[in-house]
Amino acid sequence: MGNIVELTDYKSISTDPLHPYSQALLSAIPIPKVGLKGERIVLEGDVPSPIDPGPGCVFYGRCRHRKDICKEAKPKFEEKNQVIM
Repeated sequence: MGNIVELTDYKSISTDPLHPYSQALLSAIPIPKVGLKGERIVLEGDVPSPIDPGPGCVFYGRCRHRKDICKEAKPKFEEKNQVIM
């Protein structure tokens, strides 16, 4: 839907994605090792209309962590401190 949900370096995004959409996208990447499987996050629900997405978070209808406030208010893009060694 054209929104930035997470901005980080490649190590942080691959080891500890914070946003549920980032987590779902990364879970769809095949693991290139025989016998090793990861948890696949399957998004359910409807994609909102790009013409009129509504007042809240555009990911609300498919988010497994949604709260009532997410339906009414778009989340602010905020800085989180992550330290990856």
